[in-house]
Amino acid sequence: MTENISVVIITRNREKMLGRCLESLVSQTRLPDEVVVVDNASTDNTKKVILSFKEKLPIRYVQELKIGIPYARNRGLQHTTGSLILMLDDDCSANKFWVERMAYAHKKYPKAWVIQGRTFSLPKRGLYSALVESDRLLWLLYHSKKGLSLRKMKSFFNKDFRDETAVFTCDTRNFSIKTSYLKKHKLFFDLDFYRGSDTDLGEQILQKNGLIIFCSSVTVDHWERPNLAQFLEQRWHIGRTTARVGNKWKTPSFISNIPRLKTLLALFLFCQHLNQLRKLPILMILLLLDRLYRINGWFYEKRILSFSKH
Repeated sequence: MTENISVVIITRNREKMLGRCLESLVSQTRLPDEVVVVDNASTDNTKKVILSFKEKLPIRYVQELKIGIPYARNRGLQHTTGSLILMLDDDCSANKFWVERMAYAHKKYPKAWVIQGRTFSLPKRGLYSALVESDRLLWLLYHSKKGLSLRKMKSFFNKDFRDETAVFTCDTRNFSIKTSYLKKHKLFFDLDFYRGSDTDLGEQILQKNGLIIFCSSVTVDHWERPNLAQFLEQRWHIGRTTARVGNKWKTPSFISNIPRLKTLLALFLFCQHLNQLRKLPILMILLLLDRLYRINGWFYEKRILSFSKH
């Protein structure tokens, strides 16, 4: 049976990035059956950009005036008609085989609720890209059901890395879910998570014994933050997210903000892969700043959660 495929993108004031994202869908080897773009109260030319793709894509413009990622994502889910829902962030560009490979992965793993794709950072040799790429290795290392050997860790950054494995979390930057499971188990993006609602969704799925499969051949490119201030702000928000997820699901969260030996190993392997070991000292300084901001965000969120209980 051929799946009916919906793609959901949420966006706010990113007209240029959104245009690039939508253009990547135009060139797919298999076009989606619908593209639902949720405009989260943008004040720029977002609506104009979306409507400009009317002749190229089966696109639908949806507006969500309440600002917040989970509000926009839930609104997008309400407006889809497909049996498979694919999600892509507005600052990402999908590989031309993205839709085709998502559909194939669900056929290959019929019991999977979610197919989690792989993301590559842009610019490829950027300092912030290096930290994020090494974090992705750690993400797979700590969330993969079968783990990774040192040999697999060394090969992770190569384009021909083709591992497929069950994982314990999900990231809606590059993700798909079967609509039947979404409806049957009443899954949704928790409105208490201003960020990190996708991590929370992963926990909801696991609590219901759902299966999430990571497929590294399903790829998108993601533009990382362009400067130090924006990068560190993002890390601060990650710290806040880990605190909130830990609080809801009663899981240890503080330790994830602490650099460990494998953190340094992942960074070393990435620099070695790009033949950029000379950048390692400055990357280690950035890594320290990264973790300091995460810890600060974690404590900030814990204080907020503590006040909310009183």
